Amino acid sequence: MRPQHLLSAALFLAQAVPHEASQHCSRLEYWNPDNLCCGSCLQRFGPPPCPDYEFSENCGLNDFGDHVMHPFKECPRGQCNPDLAELCSFCGSGTRAPTPEGSRQRCGEKPAPTKEPCPLKPETPSVLSSQETSSPAISSPSGTSEHTVPWQALLTFALPLVLVLLVTSAAILLFALKRHSPYLPYPGSNTSGGSLVTSEAELPNLASQPLSRLLDELEVLEELIVLLDPEPGPGGALACGTTRHLAAKYGLPASWSTFAYSLRPSHSPLRALIEMVVAREPSASLGQLGTHLAQLGRADALQVLSKLA
Repeated sequence: MRPQHLLSAALFLAQAVPHEASQHCSRLEYWNPDNLCCGSCLQRFGPPPCPDYEFSENCGLNDFGDHVMHPFKECPRGQCNPDLAELCSFCGSGTRAPTPEGSRQRCGEKPAPTKEPCPLKPETPSVLSSQETSSPAISSPSGTSEHTVPWQALLTFALPLVLVLLVTSAAILLFALKRHSPYLPYPGSNTSGGSLVTSEAELPNLASQPLSRLLDELEVLEELIVLLDPEPGPGGALACGTTRHLAAKYGLPASWSTFAYSLRPSHSPLRALIEMVVAREPSASLGQLGTHLAQLGRADALQVLSKLA
């Protein structure tokens, strides 16, 4: 399954999860994950801001402290709350609804906030809770708004899954590239097995010849310059087999290659490399150069060099 399909499934599941009651606290309490105790909805939010509203279950909080629904909701049909009690009761009964028994893991008692003026206006059937800046606005009751899952809970569920999938996919891709393609040859080079084996057969004949001979064979040197000096474009950043890589085979640092390439086009990096190696190791042979070209997979350059065999 592709990562985008898994993300879509995660989003669908997260939106379909209904609000569950607290596993630790009673209906008019909420679980405090920091202090590991049950706090009173009344002490945190104060009484309902408007008549005929009551507390939502667990003040609309889950056991992780996230708002999953509004702290207050409208009384069910046939029930009223003119006295701003915690729960609604049957209209005209004159008795308050019994308060559920509190849990044993109660947090420390503190005074309840004072009641703020009801922000409900006749022309706007919505209630805004200003008693706590962190609490969401209380809009008109509807069957869908109370079960809206916040984006924080959605991202908490989906992002780790997506990150794990991306990291795993990248690791598998890198492993496959390293296993099946240890290097990419220079574009246009002939790396077929038959040509490489045929060219390597000429190496013993080149081993006895000095590398300095290449400086005298200008025609062969020019062909090698055309093959080895150009570097791949943006699409061949991982290619091997240029003069820069050949210099590394002879133990020259990358800074030397950068300097040699900066002299183009007035001076060839390959010619500079041959001159440097001959000056440093007069005993260097064409056979050693052929071995390095074979290791780089440059059968085309090796065939040109075999003309000196």
